[in-house]
Amino acid sequence: MLKHLLAIIVAGIFLSGCSIQNEAFGPPIYKIYEMPQEEARTHLAGKTIMTFVDVHSDCNIHQVGQYYYPVCNESRGPGTLVEYLHPNGLTYLWAPGRPKLVKGRWIVRRWREKYEICFIHEAPVRRFARGRDEGVLSCNLLSNYAETIIEIRQEDSFNLSGKGMPFALERSQTTFDTLLLKVQR
Repeated sequence: MLKHLLAIIVAGIFLSGCSIQNEAFGPPIYKIYEMPQEEARTHLAGKTIMTFVDVHSDCNIHQVGQYYYPVCNESRGPGTLVEYLHPNGLTYLWAPGRPKLVKGRWIVRRWREKYEICFIHEAPVRRFARGRDEGVLSCNLLSNYAETIIEIRQEDSFNLSGKGMPFALERSQTTFDTLLLKVQR
């Protein structure tokens, strides 16, 4: 009995940690997956999203005889990224090591029973484990994208679509409030 109770408590702690990221866009991801596409899109449109990716893992499944095993290569991620997703489908990415904003387009599209967010940027940008692609559509499931989100704001917090890049962004993890303080100086 004690073992069962302990297993339930551990599972509850584990699952409660997962639900925080699953509600990054407002409703839980599983609810967004049930929505019509245009309604799902509204949970991202007009928002500034800060993500943090420290390490990219690019994994492939290999088979040896009857056994399958993953082989993963890790590389340094971009760190903090701040991106404004304009309701008209344009995106303005503020990334470390860039002299100016990276402009592009974004869409939400159905992938099987789920949604993915897709970007196409004008310059090479490392997104998730997709590699460096210029002018190539790079997509990721909303649930995977949500796992990288640090904060979301309901507007173009840094006026990226109008004014451009406020200053050179550092790779280290930060917050909206810290960046906004630097902008006000």
